[in-house]
Amino acid sequence: MAAELDAAYWQQRYIDSDAPWDLGGPSTPLAAYLDGLKDRDLRILIPGAGRAYEAEYAHRLGFKNVYPMDLTGAPFDELLERCPSFPQEHLLVGDFFEHEGSYDIILEQTFFCALDPALRERYVAHMHALLNPGGKLVGVLFNIPLNADRPPFGGSASEYAPLFRKHFHEVSLEPCRNSITPRAGNEVWLCAVKEKAYTPIDCNLYDRYEAAATLKRPVVLTLDSGATVQGVIMDLFIRDRIEWLRLNSGEEIRLDGIVRME
Repeated sequence: MAAELDAAYWQQRYIDSDAPWDLGGPSTPLAAYLDGLKDRDLRILIPGAGRAYEAEYAHRLGFKNVYPMDLTGAPFDELLERCPSFPQEHLLVGDFFEHEGSYDIILEQTFFCALDPALRERYVAHMHALLNPGGKLVGVLFNIPLNADRPPFGGSASEYAPLFRKHFHEVSLEPCRNSITPRAGNEVWLCAVKEKAYTPIDCNLYDRYEAAATLKRPVVLTLDSGATVQGVIMDLFIRDRIEWLRLNSGEEIRLDGIVRME
């Protein structure tokens, strides 16, 4: 089936206006996500972008490095009609699986469901490869069966989770709270985070963690995410060449992710 879903197939669907996934505007969940991002210099890839409403929305918000990608360039003509200021050199036409690059964020919007399910594991691995350390794959996935013989292909969060966790450090799949009305209750919000590069910590700081662990002294840790956790350090260890600590709650924390200890 994968061989049938080539550029000619998608080109014809656009010619025939056979694009039921086309919302006529940006996906509400993705628009809300883009609204919350402050860094307008982030490199953002949108594979399977179609008419690229999300790319247009991000561009109008002031994001400077947005790259929509599609197997055919047909829908990009409409993007440029709607938004002539969109940089044409950022329009990527070609096979996602052959694309090379590095991105801070990749937006998923009806691309996963357009692929033959046999390609899903390859999709996840390539998404991981394209992201910078600490980068995120975010977007919406259908949480219903849909079609078995043609796009869109559905599935469930319970099926997706093992696929993404095989490659990503942190994965969440939650019910989507702001889907458009026709899709309400049928989508999950995906956030898959690639493990960031490890930065060795100062020896003096490590000694402080070790002393707190030896004395069984309760500590409050402020993380680079802004969250705080507290407890007793039970163990300091190295896994995959990265230094970690384990609290009495069982939670494991990378030492380079700690901003402050009190």
